Formats: sequence, C-alpha cells, structure tokens
Amino acid sequence: MNDRIASSDVRPEEMAVIGDWLRLLTDLKIRPTDSSVQKPERHPAEVPFSFACGTRSSREWLKLENATRESGEWQNDKRLHFLRWRDPEAGLSCVMELTEFRDFPALEWVVRLRCDGTEETAPIADFKALDTFWTCGRDGEMPELRRGYGSDGRYDDFEYVCDELRQSMWDKGRTIRMDSAANAAFRKVRNGSPSFLPVDGRASATWLPFFNLRTGGDGLICAVGWSGRWFAEFAHDGSGKTVVSAGMEHLELKLRPGEEIRSPRIALLYWQGTPIHGHNVLRQFMLKHHSPLVNGQPVEVPICNGSWGGTPTPVHLQTIQSIAQRGLAYEYYWVDAGWYGTSDKPCPSVFEGEWPLTGDWRVNRLYHPDGLQPVSDAAHRAGMKFLLWIEPERARYGTPVTMEHPEWFFRRSKEAPKPGDDLLLDLAHPGAWQWAVETVSSLITENDIDCYREDFNTDPSPFWANADEEGRKGWLEIRFVAGLYAFWDELLRRHPGLLIDNCASGGRRLELETVSRSVALWRTDYNCFPHTQAEASQVHTAGLHFWLPLNATSPMAPPGDTYQVRSAYSAGLVLNVEEFGLRDCKQPDFPWDWFQQRILEAKRLRPYFYGDYYPLTPCSIDPQAWMAYQLSLPAKQEGAVLAFRRAECPMTSASFQLHGLDAAGVYTFECADSGKSWQVSGQELMTKGLAMSLDTPRTSRLLFYGPCCPPSAPPRSLR
Repeated sequence: MNDRIASSDVRPEEMAVIGDWLRLLTDLKIRPTDSSVQKPERHPAEVPFSFACGTRSSREWLKLENATRESGEWQNDKRLHFLRWRDPEAGLSCVMELTEFRDFPALEWVVRLRCDGTEETAPIADFKALDTFWTCGRDGEMPELRRGYGSDGRYDDFEYVCDELRQSMWDKGRTIRMDSAANAAFRKVRNGSPSFLPVDGRASATWLPFFNLRTGGDGLICAVGWSGRWFAEFAHDGSGKTVVSAGMEHLELKLRPGEEIRSPRIALLYWQGTPIHGHNVLRQFMLKHHSPLVNGQPVEVPICNGSWGGTPTPVHLQTIQSIAQRGLAYEYYWVDAGWYGTSDKPCPSVFEGEWPLTGDWRVNRLYHPDGLQPVSDAAHRAGMKFLLWIEPERARYGTPVTMEHPEWFFRRSKEAPKPGDDLLLDLAHPGAWQWAVETVSSLITENDIDCYREDFNTDPSPFWANADEEGRKGWLEIRFVAGLYAFWDELLRRHPGLLIDNCASGGRRLELETVSRSVALWRTDYNCFPHTQAEASQVHTAGLHFWLPLNATSPMAPPGDTYQVRSAYSAGLVLNVEEFGLRDCKQPDFPWDWFQQRILEAKRLRPYFYGDYYPLTPCSIDPQAWMAYQLSLPAKQEGAVLAFRRAECPMTSASFQLHGLDAAGVYTFECADSGKSWQVSGQELMTKGLAMSLDTPRTSRLLFYGPCCPPSAPPRSLR
C-alpha cells in the first residue's frame, strides 16, 4: 500500500463490492444466482432485514424477486431506492427505503411496516432492522469486533476495544450481544467499577452504536440510528461466518388499520486494508452525509465560554465585558441550566439550587430581572453567538404544564405522581409536540439564540414501559423517537442556520440520526466536576474520534494548566473563564494571555480534526504511558501531532511513526510551545518515526507540520 494515499481515500474495489450488493437489491434483471453479483458466500442473496408476524417469518414473502422497485434522482451524491412488498395474508405492506451513495462504499436503509388491512395484524416481533451474515475474506482468519464504550460519565468513556470472535481454543465460535440484559450485566462490572445507573435506555450510554467487524483484510462497519433502546449481535460460527443483527429492543405489537412503524436506521460501510482506513472513510462519510451542514460544508464546532444559568445577569455582563476588553477569541457565550422557573433560592452551580425542577421555561426573574435578552445582546455586541440550555422532554410534576396537561406526560410507575417527580413529555402526542416546538422556538426567537442546547437527564425506558398498552410493546417508544426527530427538523426549518447541541447527561444520544442533526459540545458528564483526570479526556478524544469527528468538552483546567487543556482538544472546546472555584477572573493576576493562547491554539488545531485521524499509541488510560495521535489533511499534506507524557510515565523519550505522508517529500515542523521549526523527510517520519523528548512528567507537545521545498541541508529530526 502506498502510504501517500490518504487513509480516507475510497478505493474502486470497495465501491465495487458495495455496488454489487446494491445491484442485487435494486436491479430487477439480477437474480440471486446471477454470476455477476458479488460472491454470495460473503453475504446472503436476500433482503438484509427480517421480522415475524404471528408465527410467520417475513422471509417467507419478502423476496428480492417479488419486490416492486422505484429509484429517485441523485441529490448531494446520494439517491433513494424504494423496495415495496405487500402480503394480503398478513394485511401488511413493507417498504425498504434504501440509500445509495455515489462517493462512499456504503448502504443505508430504514424499513417501514404498515397495516393496510381492515383488521389488526398478528403480533409483530423479532424485528431485526439488520439481519444478514458476513464471512471472512481469507480462509482461516478469525474476525474481530471493534467498538467503543458509551458515555457513562466515566474516565474510560469511549475507550476503543477489540474482541476476537473466538470463545477459546476449544470452542471457536463466539457471540457478542449488546442489549438491555447484557448491558446491565456489563455495567455492574465495567472495569471493576459499577455504573451509576444499572440500566440506561439512552442510545449511547453503554456502547456507541457503531461497530467495525474486521474479517481478515477487509471489514464491515455497522451503525445504528435510534434514540432509544437498540440491540446488536455478532454471532461467529467458528468457520468464518458471522451473523450480524441489530434493531429496536422490546417490540411486540399488533398494528391497527392504517398504523405504521419504522425501524432504526442501519448503515453499512465496507473497507479493505487496515481498520484505521475503514475508520477514516467512516469519518469522512459522517462529515459528508451525517453532520449538520452550513453552505454544504460540515458545521464548524465552536470555541465556547460556558457559564451557569443561575448566575445573575450582572455577573454575566461583567464576564462578557472582560472577554471583550481583552479580545478573547471566543465564538459562543454559553448559558447553561438554572435560568428558568420561579425558585426564590440561589442557584450558584450544578451542585446547588433547584435547577433540576424543569418544565417551567419562564425566565427566573430573581436571577434575570429583565430576562435573558440583555445577556444575549451583550454577547452579540462582543462578537460572540449565544447558546442556551433547555431540557423540554423532562418536567417535574407540579410545574404549570404538568398540571394543565397531565395527558401530555408519561410516568415512571402506575402510582400517581408526587410533587417533584420526573415526568417524560410524550413527543408522539400532537399537543405535547406542538407545545415543545412553540416553547423552544419562542425562546430562540425572543432571545436571539444561535445554538439551542438540548439536554436529556433521564432514562426514558421505564416511562415507555409503564405507558405501553397490553399487546402494544414498543409502540410508544417508536412514536416518541419519531417525534423527537421531527421536533428537531421543525426547529431547523423555522430557524435556518440554527446549531443544535445534543446532550443527554453527556453524550448518551450519539447515534446515526441524532448526529445528523446536531453536534455534541459536552460529550461526557465525567467533565462536570473539578479536578478531573486529564488522561481521561485524552481517552475520550482518542476513542470517540474513531467514529465521530464533531465533538467537544471542557478540560476543567486550573489557569495555566496547558497539559489539561490540550487533553480536551477536539473539533471544539468549552474553556470557561470562571468555573467551580478553579478560577476567578476578577483577580488581578488572572492569566488572560494564557486563555487567549489556548483559544487561538485550539482554533488553529480545529481544521485538522476534520481530516484523517491516526492513533499513535493505544487508547488506554495507563498513567505510565505516552499518549499521542496524528491529524492529517491529506489534500494539503498538512497535519498536527499531539503527544502527552503522562504523570507517572518514566520514559522521557518516545518515537512515533507517522502516516499519510509522501515518502519522497520533506516536511516543516513547528513546535507550538517554542515556536521553533525544523525539517524532516517523509521517509524518516514513516520508518524511523518522529522522535520526541519531554523531560518532565505530565507535559505535552503540540506540533504542526506541512510540506516544504527541498532543504539545502540534510533534514534532521527533533531530539
């Protein structure tokens, strides 16, 4: 393989494999036995989903040869194909909405089932939105499943892990399943420390719904789009075949005449070569087809100053004035929770006050006597955009809307709610949905909000389970999730250019559909607390960037702690001038220059997070190790390397082999700390590696590089 080829470059052979699979599904002239189709032993020659209706499997009537097909026009390098079936015996119609991509070796689909008879259907169950198999490309290869932990508010959130699909030397088959039961067992023993919640039905609380199944010299990345309870299973038979299935959990219902349900969205992306190539193709696929866009380009994740909503208006205005006077290059002024309601008690931080009493979205006049408009206006005058935190889906019983419209809310149990109990807004109820849209839309308009930050601090699964009717398990969850996506789509329609920040006790809603509409500016609640481990932020960045390029967090760094701030660098950054007593910007020795340096440094680094990503060390929190990664813009042959010598690391030096370079080229490196520059050949960087020394533990090195003209003297390495 030519290492100059960008890791994210799509290869013709990859497009050919997916193209064969696509033609099998969409071309009436091709039959499963046609020799022009991809060899059937790699995947089955049938529809890649299934369900049961009563005792009858969909496999009995959902045949490729009896589908009616319709194809749409190309738009933005993708087009839709519709495969339709109807079964008079079951009273069901089925539509597969299949997306083809002109520029990526990927397939994507949603399945819809509709009762078009005059009576309700038999129970629909075992609905696998993905149901296929995939075999190893080379004989004797044992497949691996690569995946990432979810956002559980822990030091090891998003850690990248790899499991061989082998049980033991005696039993070569192995099944890995992720569902509520398996996740609950895993959460009890996750790295020796139990999770705060034994079960959490939010989409990425336990595992990210993105998986890379490596099968020898190639592999298949699978992604699930569902902001609810999903399952995924990889069952290897020991002889090279892995059965892959995924879908919504807890579904068993009879559809009534005219009713329709949809499946989770499924995406498959095929790659050849090395797993990191597959991940980099995925990253570019996500940026192009599953990210918020501005003028056709992925949104730029902002550099934010975060502030608490319960902070009184005069303090906000003073902070904004200080930022403006010192010319700090912030892009957003962020007002978080605590600004609403009628509490007459102070709400100075996330650890104090009555900010969890959500549901009353009137501005609290104790903290903000003139509303939030003065804060928004001041931010805009200072050259910043305005971000506001809202949590419309959760309401405390006793707030006005819960008393006026109890029919709009789900309860956790059959018992009557007590004052202060959490309730869940039923986004499938037309009145509740409209209330949410009008409430949030009015706040956006009245306060000139540029970024709407939606939080979701509750596990929805007990609310859905409690509200399900007999014989209708899963109906409310499906309609809630569809209502959520429609809610965001309506806000984006009404407010062109609006940025949505998706939070759910951190990044617990990172799934294919959600990230298409939003970014995650607060990827984990681990960083809610002062004195967090910098090494944890390094793991969060290193692990999440295998899958999702657009994310941010706060380093929770004391002033002057460059190591901790760099540990949190990502496509965006939340660097607050006042935070939990760690800093007080009113002190005469407050390090304003240091803040500006970190902001400008983060901005300079930001474009490289949109390129290729190469981990240079394992994704581990080991305090005795180095941690490093490389970012590359292959078209420009530019990039950056960020390395950390951790607190207990005894090694003063390390060497890292770089990737994606021209072996015949020469590169100029610049140290962000010293400003010194030097030149190194691409050949040396990719073979001997980039040598680096840090004499002091718990220090970092940030280097930027780009191509240069051939030097007059032999290139040298950094020592």
